[in-house]
Amino acid sequence: MLANHNMNPESQPNPYLVQKIMTASPEELISYIYEAAIKGCALKDQRRALEAVQQLINALNFDAGEVSTTFYKVYSSIMDQIHNQEYDAAREVLVDLRKTWSQAMNIR
Repeated sequence: MLANHNMNPESQPNPYLVQKIMTASPEELISYIYEAAIKGCALKDQRRALEAVQQLINALNFDAGEVSTTFYKVYSSIMDQIHNQEYDAAREVLVDLRKTWSQAMNIR
């Protein structure tokens, strides 16, 4: 008999988290990604932190001009820090960015 992998509660998505994400504004989603990157750095989870920062890069709108290029450079620097296992430095920058983003977008 084959084991049913869907019976593992950890493999099932958290319905509250799914609802939170599905109803979030684009601005809130960016804030959630910052939080995932910060948590990845806090846990020294290189994969998680890099994936989150890559999502921030993917969300950039380069048609918006110089601002996107500046953020790209900052995110690339953060990725370098994570690759070099400088998690505290990367986390510090991400915390500042999240705070600024939340203030600019009026997110709690």
